[in-house]
Amino acid sequence: MVSNTQKRILCLLCATVLSGLPAFAEEAAKEQAAPSAATATPAAAVSPTPQTLELTLDAAIAKALVQSPRLKAFSSGVDVARGEYRQSSARQNPEVGIEAENVGGDGNYKGFDSAEVTYGVSQLIEIGGKISAREDIASKGLEMADLDYQAAALDLIRDVTTAYAATVAADENVRLAKEQKELAEDVLQSVSVRVGAAAAPLIQKSRAEVERSTAAIALDTAMRERDIARKDMAALLGEEQLATTLDTTAFFAATTLNLTNVEEKLKTNPDVAKLNSGLEQSRNRLDLEQANAIPDPRVNVGVRDFRDTGDKAFVVGVSLPIPLLNANRGNIAKARGMVSRNELDNQQALLALQADVNRAKERMENAYLQSQTLKTQVMPSATKAFKLSREGYGAGRFPYLEVLDAQRSLFGVKQQHIAALKDYHTARATVERLTALHLGKVENKGEAK
Repeated sequence: MVSNTQKRILCLLCATVLSGLPAFAEEAAKEQAAPSAATATPAAAVSPTPQTLELTLDAAIAKALVQSPRLKAFSSGVDVARGEYRQSSARQNPEVGIEAENVGGDGNYKGFDSAEVTYGVSQLIEIGGKISAREDIASKGLEMADLDYQAAALDLIRDVTTAYAATVAADENVRLAKEQKELAEDVLQSVSVRVGAAAAPLIQKSRAEVERSTAAIALDTAMRERDIARKDMAALLGEEQLATTLDTTAFFAATTLNLTNVEEKLKTNPDVAKLNSGLEQSRNRLDLEQANAIPDPRVNVGVRDFRDTGDKAFVVGVSLPIPLLNANRGNIAKARGMVSRNELDNQQALLALQADVNRAKERMENAYLQSQTLKTQVMPSATKAFKLSREGYGAGRFPYLEVLDAQRSLFGVKQQHIAALKDYHTARATVERLTALHLGKVENKGEAK
């Protein structure tokens, strides 16, 4: 007679023969021949094959600078300022007038026989530097419009870089979620075999089923987030949808950024240049208001026709307002106050920009150090622990919980690595925007034409 213990051993041997090697043992054997996605180096594990690389970061930026409707709107703003600049030098139009005297009276002045008709032209002559002051104001306005365009272009480059990193991170999260789901299914299959052979308790199968369902939910969430990221990226490029895959080279090429003489780099920021131009424009407005306090003479030149004698004579006149009731003192005081306010606002804005650069720099450096630590120290350890745990489980030395914890730790570390790289590129894009690192890629549209 065969005892119950012998029956259980016989069932376990049959299950092993029917299933071949356990799923974990099969994967361990494959790893010895070629590294899998779970044990490969971080760059190789998360980078697609070269055949799928289509859109690089530089190409995406170039496309956005050409196609973005947002940037085209700022380009139209430059055209508006250029029109104002052209109009600023325009002088007052002359006025033509006809005046008839001694008309329709009594006696000798009845009718038009004794009429005196004057044909004249009058011209307001602006003095005191009013025209040059308006030209200076409009010139600064054109300069500020071009700086707005440059700032918008740098904002677009920053947003494209950030969206690019977010899209690549979303793609990598989908890839990780798929890998985790496939692994969860393999684990469930292996656990089911062991439970069926009475080599593992039933609760392990339930836990494996929960893990598979959780992985499926995570994959669905990752795919939805990827769709959102790709739509955001397409909108920045001026397209309805992103039809190409992204090159991940720039995403995984995390390098330090040399930031010396930050104050000097900030001076090239269009926002800082606009502050200075705005201050100069407010001073030009003060000059204009002071010039407006000077009365402008009006010159009249004409010809007078004496109907009764047929004689003609020239008429010349000059009129000049008397600045008795209105000396434009209120507008002068207002313009002077705006100059003082702009000076103080500029100081505060520059301090705020310096603080923004420091904060972004710290975030970038922290994310860089975190990504490098995860890549070089934490991820290899997590990969090794997962490999050992599943080999031990396949050999019956470790319980399922050891495998589950190692699996979660490994994928958690990979997700942290992707998140750190995403934070690094986001912070770096902010630093590059504030220091105007990509200003050479932006077209200058502010020249007067």
